[in-house]
Amino acid sequence: MTGAEGIPNDRPVRAEEPERARIRRGVAYCLTVFLAVRITLGVLGLLATALLAPYRQDVPDSGIPVPVDVPGWPAPPTSPGWSNAVTAWERFDALWFLRVADQGYDPDDGSAVFFPLYPIIVRVVSVAIGDHPLAAGLLVSNAAFAAALLVLYFLTASERSERVARRAVLYAAVFPTAFFFLAPYSESLFLLLSLTALWAARRRRWAGAGIAGGLAALTRSPGVLLAPALAVEAVLQRRERRGVGEERAGPWPALAWSALPVLGLVAYLAWWGI
Repeated sequence: MTGAEGIPNDRPVRAEEPERARIRRGVAYCLTVFLAVRITLGVLGLLATALLAPYRQDVPDSGIPVPVDVPGWPAPPTSPGWSNAVTAWERFDALWFLRVADQGYDPDDGSAVFFPLYPIIVRVVSVAIGDHPLAAGLLVSNAAFAAALLVLYFLTASERSERVARRAVLYAAVFPTAFFFLAPYSESLFLLLSLTALWAARRRRWAGAGIAGGLAALTRSPGVLLAPALAVEAVLQRRERRGVGEERAGPWPALAWSALPVLGLVAYLAWWGI
């Protein structure tokens, strides 16, 4: 067969093209869900602030609580304006993360409960964009959540199906408390690292699984629970491969990597002298 100009066009289709199509489809779906949720919550933040702004916050019976400050980082007031698309997210624990990112820890104010990896990344991004901690926090959280949706999609698609993966991504994005993933909180980074650890473990990439797990433990204390999960996966994989005669080596290298989440937590506690 030849083309319009007499050039043969019967070249075989490359085997990786269907896989690339699946990847493009998954990426497009995840980004669509992310953008839809991001825009919707941005609009809701503006509307909620506009409804609250006419009330005086310093009047006890107004029904509108005064924004809670943290030491060294006051909360922005509730006032009308387009700025609320950004400042509406600067509330509660977000203030602590931004304070730590900008000023560091204080051993006397309880800031030690906010684990260091997220504030460190926010600090680096803030310096890169001209010292804007809130903008940096939003960038880090939103980018981590978008990436987490991608990892969740491809992990679920490989284990189950694309249909199940789509549902998993959608449910994760629209769950009532999912707005924390878009705020300057460490949840989105923790979700990304936890999913990455599991994704790598399922593909027997134990160095990547251990490193991601260790970083997750430096993001939030529950990250230490990845250690037993990874250890169980290592033992199960050993049994599966032993049953088909594929591997004679023991599970010890994988188990060693599985211990990194524990080391991550221990390292942070040791830094505080606990």
